[in-house]
Amino acid sequence: MTALTYSATYHGTSDEIAQEIVQGNVDISVGGGELGQGFYLGDRLHVAKAWAMQKFGTETVVEFSMADKNFLEFEIEALNRLQAIERRGFIKSLSAQRSFTFGKDIVWSPIVGGPDVYCDQHKWENRKGQDYLNGDIVLRRVR
Repeated sequence: MTALTYSATYHGTSDEIAQEIVQGNVDISVGGGELGQGFYLGDRLHVAKAWAMQKFGTETVVEFSMADKNFLEFEIEALNRLQAIERRGFIKSLSAQRSFTFGKDIVWSPIVGGPDVYCDQHKWENRKGQDYLNGDIVLRRVR
C-alpha cells in the first residue's frame, strides 16, 4: 500500500470569512482576481498573509491540506509565467476579473500581478472544485 502525500495551500482572508471557509463554505462565485472568477489558493504562507494584511488588515490565513493524488485528478490548465501574463492582460482588457473562466477545474500558474515574489496559485473555478474544497477529505484550518 502506498502512503498518500499531502500538500498545503493557503488563502488569505478576514477573520470572519476564515471561519466560514473552515466550516466548508468556499464559494467560487464570490472571488475574482488576475485570472478571473474563482477561489484562489497559493503555495506560500507568507504571500497569503501579506494578501490578508493588504486587503483586510489581518494576517488571517486558511490552510487547505489535500492529497496530491486527488488534486491531480482534476482537469488543470497549467500556465507558465509568460502565458499567465498574457492571459492576465487579456482578462483585464475585458474587465472580466470577476467573471472570466477557463472552462477547467483548476488554473495553475505563477502569480504575475503585484510584487515580484514567486508563488504559484491555484484558481478553483467550478462547482466540482468547490464541492471538493468543502468536502470532508480536505483539511481546512486557520493559521
